[in-house]
Amino acid sequence: MSHTAAIAAVRDEKCISLTTFKRDGSRVATPIWLNVINDRIYVTTESTSWKLKRVTNNPRVEFAACTQRGKVTGPVFTGTARVLSKSEIDPVLAAKKRRYFLFRIIQLFRSDQVAIEITPDR
Repeated sequence: MSHTAAIAAVRDEKCISLTTFKRDGSRVATPIWLNVINDRIYVTTESTSWKLKRVTNNPRVEFAACTQRGKVTGPVFTGTARVLSKSEIDPVLAAKKRRYFLFRIIQLFRSDQVAIEITPDR
């Protein structure tokens, strides 16, 4: 499927199942909130999370629309993840705060957020 189809499939979803890969190649899927900005998918996580460590070691990811509990509800797409620098994170956090009220509360207690940009494969 195309880059455009991948973005269209998740643009209005509240959550995606983000699959990252361990060093041994095994998959780890995590339901996570998202934002789509300029045809890229953005997620945030804590700086100490395992998914961040896995993305740093292997930028290949899979993602699909899912429920808040992680049940996949749409087609699975592949992509490449990139951890954003501190100078790039502010627009992502602002978009997430606008979209998810609960994230505003989380930010009060956890300010060590890191943003990951996901570019769907073409």
